[in-house]
Amino acid sequence: MATRLVTKARLRAIAPWATLVVLWLVTSVTIGLVAFANDSERVTIGAHAATVSPTFDGHATVDLGAVLPRLRIASDNPLGLGVNVDVQETDAANLTDLINRDALIAAQPDGEIGRIQQVIQEMAVDDALAGAGSGLLVVVVVATVWAMIGVRRRRELWHLVHRHERRLEHRAIVVLVAMLITIASIFGPGRMRPVDVPPTEWKPLADLLPEIPLDEQLQGVEVASGFSTTGGVGVIRTAVETYQRSSRFYGQLKDSVADVATQIHQPAEGQKVALQVNDRHDNIGIDGFAAEVAKAGGAKILIDAGDDTSSGQGWEVFSIHSLRQHFKDFKVVAVAGNHDAGGHIEDAMRKNGFTVLDSKPVEVEGIRFLGDSDPTKTGLGSADSPGDETIEHQSGRLADVACDQPENKRISTFVVHDPASGADTAARGCARLVLSGHLHRQVGPESRVVDGRSVTTYTNGTTGGAAYAFALGYTLRRPGQVTLITYDKEGQPIGLQSVTAELTGAITVGAYTPLPS
Repeated sequence: MATRLVTKARLRAIAPWATLVVLWLVTSVTIGLVAFANDSERVTIGAHAATVSPTFDGHATVDLGAVLPRLRIASDNPLGLGVNVDVQETDAANLTDLINRDALIAAQPDGEIGRIQQVIQEMAVDDALAGAGSGLLVVVVVATVWAMIGVRRRRELWHLVHRHERRLEHRAIVVLVAMLITIASIFGPGRMRPVDVPPTEWKPLADLLPEIPLDEQLQGVEVASGFSTTGGVGVIRTAVETYQRSSRFYGQLKDSVADVATQIHQPAEGQKVALQVNDRHDNIGIDGFAAEVAKAGGAKILIDAGDDTSSGQGWEVFSIHSLRQHFKDFKVVAVAGNHDAGGHIEDAMRKNGFTVLDSKPVEVEGIRFLGDSDPTKTGLGSADSPGDETIEHQSGRLADVACDQPENKRISTFVVHDPASGADTAARGCARLVLSGHLHRQVGPESRVVDGRSVTTYTNGTTGGAAYAFALGYTLRRPGQVTLITYDKEGQPIGLQSVTAELTGAITVGAYTPLPS
């Protein structure tokens, strides 16, 4: 009997706390889910501004506006979680340019898919925190009111409730009916009126374009039927053909790396390998090829020597998203090129976890780096405009920083976009390896000895196969090149090897070139 009394006393002591925990949990989950279901965020996706919002219909739906149809594909996420992407304005000059951009980006969508997933995850976390905070507030208010009433008054209220139980039952029914009438007045009429617009009918893309054999990914795409679909079928056909040509060329290029893997130098135990890319100029199609070369060569570090974009505009951050997605497990060291100027691209690099060099020595994976972004600003098809300093001034300033380092902390790898920005450092022998891009052709490796210290300069060709500043397309305009750099256990460069994607789709592996110690 005594044990039962003790147990009951404990339960009575625990019950208020358990009730508060349940109240907090129910309130938090309810508010969090409601907030998440109604949340949205404006982001840049591909060549567009867009509004991203979560759904629970099990599909990823893209709304392309009034002229083009909506598209959707099953998301295969738990709980039917999907996403709606409301595509809005763009800075494309005309509809044809816009469609080609979208189709080419869609051919390599991993970066943009990753960005959308990140946005949805951020929404979920924010809304969960908001729900938890709201639930805590409700619990505090309830607990405060409960304590203010006091034990005696609560007892009196309890007896009052039982004494007028019948009357309160009737009042509760009246209040419940009133609430139902209020809810019905808000939501009911809209549900009872006949719908003017019939529900959206979805049909497979293959039914719209029966004459085009679609690849496996497009087989799952559905199109909203209606006038806009019928009227825009020519535009859709062009987009699908562009998409498939790009997917086919770059997909085959990526698969072909396996055929030349035995020609790629393999690091010894304890050695590290980095992959250099530069002058991609929006060509995210090449990223799958670059990632496969990195994998075949055992690379774990990515060195990005700039010009990832064509004009440094905000919409071009898709190029950085693609790099992050393809090299998600890599440490990335980067500088921005003259076509990346304006701040958007460097901001995107930092947000994606890149180490952006800014004139200070930094150590990454045991390798001591120094470099800086290009000071010159160049738009798409426009002349260079000066920045805060000239290339010549940057070259001298960075050389002073490099040469001020003690011998035991000598710069291992110096990274700039323009080779001229590394000229003084190389001439004074203050770095082991000076890397650059910008020229869209390979120069070097050229080694020399300065005051008893070896220094090697090397310019990698255009990774994006760019003939000019814009390389986004369904094929290469020039050979696309990446370079593998091998480092010893102390983080010093000991060898280079280029791998080049030719215009024909063939892959050329250069000879492994040891660097002087």
